[in-house]
Parts: sequence; structure tokens; C-alpha cells
Amino acid sequence: MQARRAFRCSVPRMSPPDQECKRRLVWTLTWLFVLFCSLALFPRCSAAQDSGQESAEEIVANLCTGRVVIGVGKDGIVVATLENPVEPGTRPPMIVPISEERVAVLLGAADWWLPDQNRELARLDKELPDLPPEHGLREGPRLQTSSPEGGAGSEAMDIEQLADRLRSRLSAVAEHIHGDLKLGDGEPLLQMVLADYAPDYGPEVWLIQYSVEQEPEQGDYWQTRVLQPQYTQLWPPEKDQPRGLIEVSYPAAPTLGSLIRSGDQHVAQSISSMPGMQQVSAAILDGDIQKLLAVDLAAFFRTCLGALTVPKARMIEAEVNKERGVGWFVQPPVEQERPGSEQVRPAGAPTLRRPDGPGDL
Repeated sequence: MQARRAFRCSVPRMSPPDQECKRRLVWTLTWLFVLFCSLALFPRCSAAQDSGQESAEEIVANLCTGRVVIGVGKDGIVVATLENPVEPGTRPPMIVPISEERVAVLLGAADWWLPDQNRELARLDKELPDLPPEHGLREGPRLQTSSPEGGAGSEAMDIEQLADRLRSRLSAVAEHIHGDLKLGDGEPLLQMVLADYAPDYGPEVWLIQYSVEQEPEQGDYWQTRVLQPQYTQLWPPEKDQPRGLIEVSYPAAPTLGSLIRSGDQHVAQSISSMPGMQQVSAAILDGDIQKLLAVDLAAFFRTCLGALTVPKARMIEAEVNKERGVGWFVQPPVEQERPGSEQVRPAGAPTLRRPDGPGDL
């Protein structure tokens, strides 16, 4: 019995103060557990909030969609564009005079808008002539290796510098792009066609394409980077290639040349209904386009593109003339200023055209 008493006495009963300590210990452990759970969940909540704030700033691109048709004639380069209104808010491929000897045409994502802020982020066709030089132009292979003091070499360097300035501006826009663009393999975000007369070289046409690289981060948040532009010379063609029409379209579409060759009903009827157009068509198909006058090429383009016009599609047509510079056969559409948009070129700014050039063709 003594042994059993001794065993019982080895685990003494708690006094009231000991019970109070136990309650405090349980309370402390409970709050530590709650605090631990909160700390474990807090980073996830914070990341979700940050991701939501980043993705809340929506960015919208209004596309320049349609076809570009260029003909290098005897006395000038004719550039015509026809809109393909695949969705609301599209614009025709915009013809932008860069100088008296050069025009650019933009296709793809040229107009960027921030709906949440109700303001225009970038209007690249308006900004292009006045884009500032990029700081620290990259060093690398040039388009030509001729003397930088003149001729084709200096012209190619000028083209590349213009392309770099546009890339720099597009890179600033890309800083706002945090959604998946879902572009196809090799599909550019923006394309620029340049047509000009190079000193001591003659007429030339270049296609410059801007692709992007996207990397996913947390959730649906993406980082977007504009890659170096890719250059393709479209004119003059290789020695064994025919000298015909130069065509670029976005999105891809059958070329006007292929429609003429295949006898497309609408195009064929338009050509046959206009005097002199069958002779122009034959010269183009025979590779003798440089024997044609620019005014005849321009009439031919209006005839053929008119047969392909769909409702609400707009056409623009310009010429780079060796003597008179840049002028218009069909001027760009007048667009109403949207609230929140910014004028890049101030009213009254000097024009690139000579007084007798723009509307007199």
C-alpha cells in the first residue's frame, strides 16, 4: 500500500496557479498557430493582388489590315493600299511620307490604346516621321557594305536607323503588353514596307518585320520583348526574277498578280471595262513594268483594287516621283480625333511635300 501511495504522490495535483499557466500556454500556442498560417498564406494573397493589378491595365491594338501593291514604273514608284476590315476599328495599311524620296507603309499593330485610362498609347504611323534617334544604336552587320559617304551604302544605313527607331518605340509599347499575344510561328507583330529612290542606286523596296518574344511569369502575366527587325529586299529583284508587282498583305491573301493570272472574274471584268488597262496588265505579266508610266500604273491599281473592295474598305494611293517627290492619287482618309488621343505632329508643322505635289496628280 505504501508503494501505491508513493506512486500516486509522484504525480501531484496542480495548484490553481499551475492551472493558470497551462491556460496561458494553450492560448499562446493557439495564437502562434494562427500567426503561422497567416504568414504562410500572405505571400500568395499579395502575389494574386499584384497580378490582378498588373493585368487590370488592358491594352488594345487597332490593326492596319489589308494589301499593299507597289509598281516601279518608268518615272515613279506607285504605292497603293486597300483595307481589309476584318474586325471593328481596323485601318487601311497607312502610307506615311518620310521624305520627298521615300514613303513607308505600316501593317499590323500600329495603333495602341489604353481603354482603362481612355488614352492613346501610340499611333506609330503618325509618329514615324518624327521618331527620335535611338540612344546607342546597335553595332552589327549592315544592310550594305558600300561607302558610308554616299550611294547605296549610306541609304541602307539610313533605312536601318529608321527601323531601329521604330523598334525602340515599339519596345516602349511592349512594356505595357502583359497578356499572351498568341501569335503564330514567324508571325510579326508589325511590318513596315519602305519604297524610295536611293542616290546613285535607283528605286528600291524593303520589307522590315518586327517579331516579339514572350516569357510567362506568375499566373497569366507575360513579359514581352521586341526582337531585332528582319530585312527583306523586294526590289530590285534578282536577275533571274521577273520585274512585276510587289505585294505584301496582312493577313495573308491571294496576290493581285495571281488573281490576274488566274482570270479572277471580278478583276478581269474591271480590266476589260477600262480602256488601255489590258495593255498595262499584259506589260505587268510580261515583266515589263518599268516601261509603264506611273500614271498608267496608278489607274490600273485603282481599277483592280476597286474590283476587290468590300464594304467600308478604304483605299490609299501615292507616288514617289523622281522629279516632284511624294504626291497623292488617293489621299489617306480623314479620321476624327478620339478623346484622349495625342497629336504627335503639331498643327502647322512643315510638310514633306512641295507646294505643287500633294493633290495635283
